[in-house]
Amino acid sequence: MRITASLLLLLPALALAQPDSATLKRGEYLAIAGDCSACHRNPDNGHPFSGGYRISSPLGDIIATNITPSRVNGIGNYSLADFRRVMREGRRRDGSYLYPAMPYTAFASLTDEDIAALYAWFMTGVPAEDHQVPATQLPFPFSWRAMMALWNGLFLSPQPLASGSAEAIGDARGEYLVKTLGHCGSCHTPRNVLMAEKSASFLRGGTVGSWQAPDLTQERLYAWSESELATYLKTGSLAGKAIAAGEMATVVENSFSRLTDSDRRSVARYLLTLGHAPADAHAAPTPPPRAIAAFETGPSATLRGAIGGEQMSGAQLYNAACASCHGAQGEGSRDAPQTFPRLTGTSAVLNADPANLIMTVAEGVDRTTVSGHAFMPAFSSQMSSAELARLLDYVSTQFGAAGRHITEEQVNHTLRHPRHSLWLQRAPWAGAGLLALLICLGVWRYRSHKRSHHESTLL
Repeated sequence: MRITASLLLLLPALALAQPDSATLKRGEYLAIAGDCSACHRNPDNGHPFSGGYRISSPLGDIIATNITPSRVNGIGNYSLADFRRVMREGRRRDGSYLYPAMPYTAFASLTDEDIAALYAWFMTGVPAEDHQVPATQLPFPFSWRAMMALWNGLFLSPQPLASGSAEAIGDARGEYLVKTLGHCGSCHTPRNVLMAEKSASFLRGGTVGSWQAPDLTQERLYAWSESELATYLKTGSLAGKAIAAGEMATVVENSFSRLTDSDRRSVARYLLTLGHAPADAHAAPTPPPRAIAAFETGPSATLRGAIGGEQMSGAQLYNAACASCHGAQGEGSRDAPQTFPRLTGTSAVLNADPANLIMTVAEGVDRTTVSGHAFMPAFSSQMSSAELARLLDYVSTQFGAAGRHITEEQVNHTLRHPRHSLWLQRAPWAGAGLLALLICLGVWRYRSHKRSHHESTLL
């Protein structure tokens, strides 16, 4: 009888502890906006949150953790306070520090309400999976996680932000999404020698492996309208301007394409307020159509020449591998919207840095959004580096700038030597020097803060 009475008394508390459907729906949406599955997915079975995915960094591979509510290998024992500390301070339940591959420097500005909704969904809306993830093993001194306390002291500065209305289009909502859940600065902001984002160059362009994450300020996007940018975020393609590939294709597929129209418009509206258009602002010129004779290369003289690319020119390689989809003059397919995008005028072709063009052709495209499945095969497995260079040089000079050539050396350098080359991992002395620099900067910042506090007290 007493047991029954006790259970009856506990029922209201249990009911309050169980989040309502609106909170769970909001938490799920926020997890999509944060693209949590991009890093925390299990590459073996496809589970979106049970961990194991390897994140390549200049320090070495960082293995994303299991964030399902498993009490064995996940976050099932985390309280809301524990979860909040992870999001705001980059610290686990046991107090150990995370590496900033987890974008807690961006998540730190999330509102309490959004953190609570995320916590509720991960704890009750995600199935638990007892997947044991291998521990991240970085070389000394980076294996010493306590050094992240110094790093956080220097670079973790949460910015109070209003979340804005999720139902209305507005700059405040866009800024909140870009700076927090979207963590756009993680890729699109350059980093200093200590791997921290350069706040003074927010969204001015960064690198992700061999890919170039472009400048997202007005100097880059002055020719884009709000609706065009929102369309690109939804579909990953905008005729004559950009095609999402690499990590951006994944972000579009798993996150931006699944947001509401109002949130995509808010993001676009905010981005278009950043910086200023260049003084000579004008739309990038589209190369004039060339006569079809300039593209017709005729049949090969031998069977070997017809089926092999060793002796083919760039024009012949393009005609054989690309023209059937992208058109002889790079105009794309004739349907609307285009199934196969045009190449003329697109950012990867026009960019002075050929990295994204090289990577797109080498790795291909494979993304699925509400607009359908976009696919282009990876040509790095079908062509030699010399053939890729001839093909890319043809695309660059014919559909971009006539004098902007691409060499085999550039192709090899981009494919084999990513820009975040693991130089710190290969040079222990560099890591030790970096640790010493962190300590010196930490001491300097502490003394500066103490001096400022003393002077303000005197005043």
